[in-house]
Amino acid sequence: MIRLRERPFSSSNGCRMKNQIVLASMLICLGGRLAVAQSPDQPANPRPIPPTSPGNANELTTDLSTPFFASPPQVAVEEPSPSTYRLWAKVDYLMWWLKPVCLKPPTLTMGSPDDAVPGALGPLHTELVMGEHKFEFGGAPGIRPSVGIWLTDDQFLSWETDGFLLEQDAASQSFQSHNGSPAAYIPFQDSANVNQALPFTIPGVVDGHSIAVGRSRLWGVESDLAAHFCTTRSGYLLSAALVGGFRYLNLEDQVTATNEQNLVSNPSVFAIGSDHFETRNQFYGAQLGSTLGLSRDKWSLEMDTKLALGDTHQVSEVSGQPLSAGAPVLPQLLPGPVLVLPSNTGKQSADRLTLVPEMAFTLHYALTQKVGLSLGYSCLYWNKVLCPGDQMDNHLNVTQLPLHGPLVGPGLPAPLFVHTDAFAQGLNVGLEVRY
Repeated sequence: MIRLRERPFSSSNGCRMKNQIVLASMLICLGGRLAVAQSPDQPANPRPIPPTSPGNANELTTDLSTPFFASPPQVAVEEPSPSTYRLWAKVDYLMWWLKPVCLKPPTLTMGSPDDAVPGALGPLHTELVMGEHKFEFGGAPGIRPSVGIWLTDDQFLSWETDGFLLEQDAASQSFQSHNGSPAAYIPFQDSANVNQALPFTIPGVVDGHSIAVGRSRLWGVESDLAAHFCTTRSGYLLSAALVGGFRYLNLEDQVTATNEQNLVSNPSVFAIGSDHFETRNQFYGAQLGSTLGLSRDKWSLEMDTKLALGDTHQVSEVSGQPLSAGAPVLPQLLPGPVLVLPSNTGKQSADRLTLVPEMAFTLHYALTQKVGLSLGYSCLYWNKVLCPGDQMDNHLNVTQLPLHGPLVGPGLPAPLFVHTDAFAQGLNVGLEVRY
């Protein structure tokens, strides 16, 4: 946040300084003209000033009847006093909301054994249990410290650096059967886009538990140079600043889905599978912006707008397997999920030109001339990022599954690298101290 010159609890010398200098110059010129106009005409050869007597070397004597050139009267010029502060430090407590991450494909259904393909999407008796889900996060608390310095005495140029860090946000979705009921299935589409399903729980025979967790974390830093301007109108201080600098953002998202099976008759016989999708987006770019302010007495209101243009380094990592621990509880029965297989396991990366606009509104109140409080709202948008849900392919070639090979046909699921957008918005409460 760029600090506008002349907030209510700052010095007003910045706005008055130029006016004082101009006024002092005018007084000096006027005094000189008056002194010359009031002196008598000068003779062609004015008599010299007699020398000082040896006995009183420090005393200057002159013939008062002899006219001489008068010096302009000395005008006391008030030097602009330095600003009441040079540095400032601020800390904000944040409560921000992030865009949800997604588990886009369906991962678990309930179906009727009487259907042609029990648990496959489409039949009337199929009910979605897990997947096609947005992990709606609650507010993520965080902190934003900042420090700044005036680079000029008249508070025209300033430099400020700040950073913010939000706690990792998380949300989940889960399913638990009881003695294998209800019957649950793992849905997918084959290479011909036909809906199919594999059994997950079997009433009275195989019990199962499934959980999916989405996580997100955002943090960033920026450093800006600002040029400030201000004027007064009807008792209000109107302020503006032009801002330019550098911004870095880091967004990390994860979605992990884990399935577990065990025999109803012998729970020690179990099998576990897990799929993990992780994306990381790092933005590096230059930014320009402006700050507009309105102040009166102890209150001031600011509006900040910034637009950053730069490179986003995008990374997607996919890992997991449908049987990661234990052993099949029944022949060829796998716990899944089936979103990650050798065909799409691995890491991909790319760099894309992206935009990051931000807007913020902040209300300030001056407790003293050097201590103030603030309350604000911020919103940030990022136009090209990777999100875990967009990297999930719901197609499956069953011959790629353990105990179902060898592979025949295309390797599915396929690796995906699809970008979307992201946003964050929230409130902040801050304390500012000036030195």
